[in-house]
Amino acid sequence: MPSKEQIIEVEKLPVHIQSGATYLIKQANPNSYTHGMFKYPCKFIPEIPRWGIHTYLSERKGVIFDPFSGSGTTLLEANVNGIDAYGTEIDDIAKLIIKVKTTALCLQQIEILENSYLEIMDIIHQDDVQVFRPEIHNLEHWFSENTIKELGRMKIYIDNIQDPDVRDFLKLCMVSIIKKVSNADDTSPKPYVSNKIIKIPPTVEKEFSSVFRRYKQMIMELLSIEGLGKTEMIPGDALDFSIPLKIDLAITSPPYINAFDYGRTMRLENLWLATLTEDMLREKKSKYVGTEKINSKKEKENLRILKKSVLLENYYNIIAGIDEKRALVVKKFFEDMESNLRCVHRQMRVGGKYVIVIGNSAIRKVNIESWRVIEEIANEMGFKTVQYFNYIIQNPYIRIPRNGMGGRINKDYVLVLEKGACNGAKESNEGNMADTEKSESASNNMPDRWNN
Repeated sequence: MPSKEQIIEVEKLPVHIQSGATYLIKQANPNSYTHGMFKYPCKFIPEIPRWGIHTYLSERKGVIFDPFSGSGTTLLEANVNGIDAYGTEIDDIAKLIIKVKTTALCLQQIEILENSYLEIMDIIHQDDVQVFRPEIHNLEHWFSENTIKELGRMKIYIDNIQDPDVRDFLKLCMVSIIKKVSNADDTSPKPYVSNKIIKIPPTVEKEFSSVFRRYKQMIMELLSIEGLGKTEMIPGDALDFSIPLKIDLAITSPPYINAFDYGRTMRLENLWLATLTEDMLREKKSKYVGTEKINSKKEKENLRILKKSVLLENYYNIIAGIDEKRALVVKKFFEDMESNLRCVHRQMRVGGKYVIVIGNSAIRKVNIESWRVIEEIANEMGFKTVQYFNYIIQNPYIRIPRNGMGGRINKDYVLVLEKGACNGAKESNEGNMADTEKSESASNNMPDRWNN
């Protein structure tokens, strides 16, 4: 009989990890500082980047990078440890979350924030105030008319605040309540209005007040940190970016295969933010890593990635016999991950570490060990494996069945890679040339802190 899995319970991860071990991390407060801002889907726990920083940047010096920044868990952990961090992210809501979470407001801004909040609480009830109406199809299906007016007055006021940090803080407070005050079901990550359970949404005033107070307290906690590092979001995305400095430590949690439709999940928030239209959201969907919106004919023309991983080729052939499109979705995901690995490898110092956190996926009842496929692809291009382990997810965001399309994720696997010194003369020369060109370009045109 197979031996029962041994679970190691810890308050925090030890520096010396047992490779292959399973950990149960009993964190007293995983939402310290501003980590608790916004219920972002599939975000990983702060303990992982915290462990990575303590293990691989023990002197708290170096360049930290997260290509799939999400809600900014890695970036914030770097900052509270006094380290500057860089990131890329394609979702507009995520960028707003990151900016607010990593920006410590001064006491003068806190005062402006409080005054603005009081004015908002007054103005949302004034009938003679201009109302913004988002371009959401069937708007009245999602929100009551009174909620639309109160949110619309609030948005007009917030958009006219002069201080960009105060304005963005209040924007985040507003988008944080969008789903709660809508008619959409509260338990499903993807917005839909239930015909069986009629929801009675709370008032805009009640929810905004609650969120504002909680977020303000978090910002005050962030303000108390001495030597807080800074975060800079750089242009590009996880598959194509140029960072102005060599990477010492990259820590990221990429999307799961076919697991989460971020565009649909954040649709109402994005449309109220008014940075995207419905058409733009649909077009953007194909740009997310892990998307199922693919051109099957085009994807079938290039299957070279299958030769980079024995495991991937096996998974692909099995799934293709059941559902060819799903097999191509899997292929495309790892093709994109190879692009990410290559871009990180090219811009990382020799000896730099890449910590990747990802769960397995069940596609057409085939259990795909994503971390192992990524390991094979990474080893083929010059990364060497340092160690791997997994931890039990205690409070997953996704709590609903997904009809076998992706499967519930119960564990996350942590794979640690290291850039080796010798990876072939041709690749090394090409990489050095690319690094030189991109570093010069970046140095001559350093992006503003929040220009994207």
